[in-house]
Amino acid sequence: MMAKDMRKIRREPKYDPPYPQDFYAFWPGHVFKALTIVVLVVAAVFVLASLYRVPMDPNMPPLPTEGANIPAPEWYLFLMFQPFWYMTGENSRWLSLGTFWLPFGIIILLFLVPVMLGRNAQRVKMGTLKKVGFASLALVTWGLSGWAVVGSGYPAKTTGCPSCHNPMMGVRQALPPATMGDYYKVERQRQIDLGGYRAGDTSSAMGGSYKDANWQLRHFYEPTMTW
Repeated sequence: MMAKDMRKIRREPKYDPPYPQDFYAFWPGHVFKALTIVVLVVAAVFVLASLYRVPMDPNMPPLPTEGANIPAPEWYLFLMFQPFWYMTGENSRWLSLGTFWLPFGIIILLFLVPVMLGRNAQRVKMGTLKKVGFASLALVTWGLSGWAVVGSGYPAKTTGCPSCHNPMMGVRQALPPATMGDYYKVERQRQIDLGGYRAGDTSSAMGGSYKDANWQLRHFYEPTMTW
């Protein structure tokens, strides 16, 4: 009885009668709208895939320099790994800022959006000027993100990999080495411990650089110069 007395029922004015009669129906309006969008997106993917095919004919492999300016999923990875290219040498101490802390901060900011807006933000009516401002901010953010992805990825020769990485180039050339795990854990670590190799160092005095993240990026962009 005491628990019942302590329970409070909060009245929500928007649920008071008369109830609104113009709810957004799932069927058929939403279903057909969503179906139309899905069909258009899938059709666009099929059209682009048929126009820009990855050359995989082993009898006529592509050139190593093919694939620049062709949209590819790797562009997103290039953007994320750009700090490995630019933050080398003395600047390597800032590497964690671009590879961990900045992405981590963006994710936390996205999670905090509902908290910053507040529980009642959806009930506030915004004026036309404020709506235009929020829309412009969203478009600018989206545009800068797209520009960063495209700008960092378009020079990469993404479809030229089969030129060298194919069975005709030698034993296991199209596959990773069978002992790749042991090689990097044992042999490469031994070379690093002995001081013969340094990540990102290309000087002959140190014996060259082993294939770190910086080398991987440069190999994607200029495979004939970095190999």
